[in-house]
Amino acid sequence: MKFSVENINLIKLLQNLYTLTSNNLSLPILNNVLIKVFDDYILFIKTNIEIEIIAKMSDCNTIRTGVITVSIKKLYNICRKLPNNSIIYVSLKDKKLIIKTKNSLYSLSTLPDKGFPKISYRKNNINYTLSSNILLNALSCTYFSMAKQDARYYLNGILFKISSNIMYVVSTNGHRLSICETSINFNILNLSIIIPRNGILELMKLLNKHECLINIFFNRESISLIINNYIFTSRLIDGIFPNFISVIPKDINIQISLNLKELKSALNRIITIINDKSYGIKLIISKNKLVLIANNLDFEIAKEIIIIKYDGKNVEFAFNAIYILDVLNVLQCKILTLAFTDNGILKISDSMSHQSLTYVIMPMKI
Repeated sequence: MKFSVENINLIKLLQNLYTLTSNNLSLPILNNVLIKVFDDYILFIKTNIEIEIIAKMSDCNTIRTGVITVSIKKLYNICRKLPNNSIIYVSLKDKKLIIKTKNSLYSLSTLPDKGFPKISYRKNNINYTLSSNILLNALSCTYFSMAKQDARYYLNGILFKISSNIMYVVSTNGHRLSICETSINFNILNLSIIIPRNGILELMKLLNKHECLINIFFNRESISLIINNYIFTSRLIDGIFPNFISVIPKDINIQISLNLKELKSALNRIITIINDKSYGIKLIISKNKLVLIANNLDFEIAKEIIIIKYDGKNVEFAFNAIYILDVLNVLQCKILTLAFTDNGILKISDSMSHQSLTYVIMPMKI
């Protein structure tokens, strides 16, 4: 096996694979990247068993075909610290990966490819094409509501549901719900899959670097996306996602409108004194006034007043301030409407030409 490549090109490629790196002592080969050299291109493959990323490099000079695995951490850090304009010569000799430049020489230990784990593929019987921007935006508007290591394993990810040319991207941790509804032109009926949390986070990193049309393939066990010269694959969560439509409150009796930036600034200021993980704040709504109050275990108090148009009954609710800020950080509207039920469930909505966003946040006790 032998090839040469510009260092800057190799660095960019390895950056997209390096995020799957983990110090796995029980299965050392998971710390490696699989390198497969063909006549006209090279494949670099990284996996953590649940997620797999395949990167194809054509901008290189392949001299001799072959396959081997090597530590991605060492390979990436060596390339990263070499001059960007270097030409790197890579070869395999006596089970060592030799990395040479004009003034540098490295010899790295390798492991054979036979022990390298691969996600087993079954026939992908559903596929479609979608803009990477549309998918990234839908994920960016919902990913923060995913659960983290919840016993209800089906909440530790995002639901993709397609029905009647509408794509729903939904996440919830049981205390808040995020829904992105997007119009699409797919002739697919009643598709529903759950992508795990780690898969979503890695996919977002990849989508953030590539603006293109992507091909998406589904089956019962995995989802694969072709993103330019990358193939991203993630196993799916085998479970039934809750009926998110039934969670959206319909009996809205309290509604206020205010400037989004004003509320966002007030929340960012008031959370500075909160020193517990609940980030609880009180929202007191009275005639033409919204008051935000927070305190902490040191008996410190913060208070913010926002003038609003409201002539209803006085109410007081408590919420996790971070939950509200997460929503405000992705909304594009200037004037925000907060809608409450009598028992304090908060609903926030925003609609654009091809997309609709809905957020539900449950109240808390403080």
